[in-house]
Amino acid sequence: MRQFLRSYSLVLCCAIASNASSQSIQVGTSSQAILGTNNPVLANDKVSALPQAVPDPMVVSNSVISAANMDISDLLRGGDTLIIRLTGVPTQDQGIFEVKIDESGKISMPHIGSLVAANTTTVELKKLIESTYLKEEIFTNPNVTVDLKEQRFVDVTGEVRMPQRVPYTKDLTALGAVAACGGFTDFANRRRVRLTQGGATQEFNAKEIQADQGKDIRLKPNDKIQVDRSIF
Repeated sequence: MRQFLRSYSLVLCCAIASNASSQSIQVGTSSQAILGTNNPVLANDKVSALPQAVPDPMVVSNSVISAANMDISDLLRGGDTLIIRLTGVPTQDQGIFEVKIDESGKISMPHIGSLVAANTTTVELKKLIESTYLKEEIFTNPNVTVDLKEQRFVDVTGEVRMPQRVPYTKDLTALGAVAACGGFTDFANRRRVRLTQGGATQEFNAKEIQADQGKDIRLKPNDKIQVDRSIF
C-alpha cells in the first residue's frame, strides 16, 4: 500500500511539473508574439510614443529677421549716389567708386557689370557685390563697403516761416518737418496741407493732427510738403 502511494505521488508530481512547463512555454510564446515588431497595434504604439521633433525657437530665418527690422526708408532707390570702397583685392583693382543708381535700379562695378541695387539696403548690396566677385572667380577675398554719398531730405515749401529742405530722419513726421521750418505762417491754410509721397499727392488737416498727435504722418525720403495760403 505504501509502495502504491509512493508511485502515485511520483506520477502526480511529474504531471504537475509537466503542466507547469507547458504553461510557461505558452506564456513565453504568447509574450513573444505580443512584443514582436510584427504586431500592428504595438508598432503604432511605438511610433506614437516616439518623441516628436520640436522646432528650436531660437532658430529663426535671417530673411524673417531682416523683414521685421527693416524700415522701408532704409532701402536704396533710383537716383541715390553711393560711395563704394573695394579692398582685399590686388592693388591695381582697389579703389573708391562713386556710382549712381540708374532709372532701372542698377549700378555698375568693375569686372562684373550691372547689379540690382534698388530696393536693397547698403548691407545687402555689399554682400551682393562680394558674393558676385567670388562666384565669378574674379577675386578670392573682396571686402566692400557701401555708403550713401549724400543725406536725404524732405522739401517743405509755401506758408511756413523758413521754407527749406529738412534733413530726413526715421522719426520725422509731417508736423515735425513744418516745425523744423519755424512753423506755419499766419496766412497758412492748415486745414488742407499737401503731401507728396512717391509721386502720389494727398491732403491732410494739420489742425486735426495738432489736436491728436497720433494722427501725425511719418515721412519718407524725398517727400514734399506744400502749405498753401488760406483764402480767408
